[in-house]
Amino acid sequence: MAEEVTEAPPAFANESLDQLYHAIRQLSEVDRAVILLYLEEKSYQEIADIIGTNPNNIGVRIKRIKERLKKILNGKFN
Repeated sequence: MAEEVTEAPPAFANESLDQLYHAIRQLSEVDRAVILLYLEEKSYQEIADIIGTNPNNIGVRIKRIKERLKKILNGKFN
């Protein structure tokens, strides 16, 4: 039986993930829920059903959340 070989992630991977989740915690409760559902690979329709809106609104909201997260994360690196 072949032994499974897994490569350890780079040291910075966990730090980057921690920074992402720290940035997510700075979002409003609804935006945090939307982006976490998105990260769980839920469809826009599924997220819309959970949040109580329509899929088009979710698409726009996710785009804006991503922009906000980029600004938060870039602020930490500059």
